Amino acid sequence: MNTLPYSLDDLYWFALIADAGSLSRASRQYDVAKSTLSRRLARLEEMTGLALVQRNSAAFSLTDAGQQLLEEAWPLVRRMEMLSTELIGREAEPRGLVRLSASGAFGKLVVLPIVLEFMCRYPRVDVEMEITDQRADVVANAIDIAVRIGAMTDSDLFARKVATVCRILCASAGYAQARGLPAHPDEMEHYDFLVQSRSAAELELRCNGRTRTLTTPRRLTLSPSDQLLAPVRAGLGIAHLGEIQCAQHLATGELVRVLPEWEIPEFDVYLVSPNRRYRPPAVRMLMDELAQRIPTAISSLIETDQHGA
Repeated sequence: MNTLPYSLDDLYWFALIADAGSLSRASRQYDVAKSTLSRRLARLEEMTGLALVQRNSAAFSLTDAGQQLLEEAWPLVRRMEMLSTELIGREAEPRGLVRLSASGAFGKLVVLPIVLEFMCRYPRVDVEMEITDQRADVVANAIDIAVRIGAMTDSDLFARKVATVCRILCASAGYAQARGLPAHPDEMEHYDFLVQSRSAAELELRCNGRTRTLTTPRRLTLSPSDQLLAPVRAGLGIAHLGEIQCAQHLATGELVRVLPEWEIPEFDVYLVSPNRRYRPPAVRMLMDELAQRIPTAISSLIETDQHGA
């Protein structure tokens, strides 16, 4: 019986390194020392007699031989992973680093509590999380999971729709008492409007098949989006906020809805990740956790408003 000229274990790690895009990224994702991965890669090249990685470039890239070996190895790697999962069970404790990005108030109110509970349950999982209104480049910034709200524009990324969210027009009760409230969208130009920096110049409202597109005068433009609630509560004007962001304040009567019969179109919530053929258990399990719990978290925050009304 002929023996293989290389270790299946080294081949397995070569595939994971290539899929991660660099030794450093693979080291973080799989919680394995970079030096260990480098030795495995060098040993595989020595045993096959092939240069698998370009070493004359600052960027990590495969040679033609490396790309061919990767394509041929993937079915075997996937089978090894499936067999490992079957043998040790899906309840095996995940570990390693997960890099996460989420937007503004949604990230703070919905995503972060889920992530913290996940980390308490799995103490060997480390998380780097950024809450920002800026759409980070998932691939360039080595982000494993990005929670995005709105239309998907990156067709090269894996996107999993998990929920929808609503935005509503609101103002403080004090502002409403002092200025009154508009009875129709056409009256909005006479009021102070507060917006987040990334908001579109126009606001679309719908009611019973009718649509109005408004260009409102901006008294305050503010970033990040989770800071916009404060000036609304202070009585500076009207803003369109995420329903989850203002539900509690609507329930207490501190805030009131503006043009409640007119709706702002809903936004989809996506879990976005690089189109990799393999995801580490920690990434896969956190993504599943977010997909399962985000809709419930949204409902819980909104019910605060409904029960208090």
